[in-house]
Amino acid sequence: MPRTRCTISRVNLALLFLWGVLSLSPVWAAEAALRIAVAANFKQTLDRLSAEFVIKNNALPPLVSSGATGLLYGQIVQGAPFDLFFAADRERPQQLEAAGLIAPGSRFTYATGKLVLWRPGRPWAGTLEQALRSADVKVVSIANPAVAPYGVAAQQVLERLGLWTGPPFRIVQGESLGQAFQFVATGNAQLGFISLAQVLESVDRPVMRDAILEIDPRLYAPIEQDAVLLRRAADNPQARRFLDFVRSPEGQAIIAGAGYSAPQ
Repeated sequence: MPRTRCTISRVNLALLFLWGVLSLSPVWAAEAALRIAVAANFKQTLDRLSAEFVIKNNALPPLVSSGATGLLYGQIVQGAPFDLFFAADRERPQQLEAAGLIAPGSRFTYATGKLVLWRPGRPWAGTLEQALRSADVKVVSIANPAVAPYGVAAQQVLERLGLWTGPPFRIVQGESLGQAFQFVATGNAQLGFISLAQVLESVDRPVMRDAILEIDPRLYAPIEQDAVLLRRAADNPQARRFLDFVRSPEGQAIIAGAGYSAPQ
């Protein structure tokens, strides 16, 4: 028994020594991971930005929550512990700013989105209206306009084409742009109004590029996407560094390569 007690004692001393070393190391002293809320259409692009940021700054990978802009906005208003919010519109960040829930002066437009009509597996022929009125089109997918800015844009296009009320197809609404994309990807809808970036990030580009029809931007209001630093993270230097990286030439090049236009 005495030998056993001596062995345990040595193990405990070794563990205490190791804990002391690790507690002084840069890894254990690193800042807490950023918590980012991001619109579904920008999720994959944000992942790419985050990966580059982590490498350049020796930072922890951000904790990312994605969904419809309106739903994320509601969570933030209710006190969800996010540091940064990348919306798919300007309206919600402006409302957060008016409510005093962001760091003053932090709101900026990081990208302008492009709406497309996606028909996987088939090249396009004819006009947008002809495609929508095709006899084989039974279901068209859009994001819910109540919570998703790209859904609002899709509704505007259909209204201008006279196809919002009483269309020759059924409209299914996803609770986010990601769900609207999945309706088409799984074959539950023949066509889908989604973002160009989401198609380019999610499917094989050489095979699917002919299945993308970019929609005349005059048919819908500009999709200007704003980001904000939330008030709880106003003094967080890592959060500010991340926003600086997004605005940098390298960050903007990543965003443009994903299929977005430069901020207007």
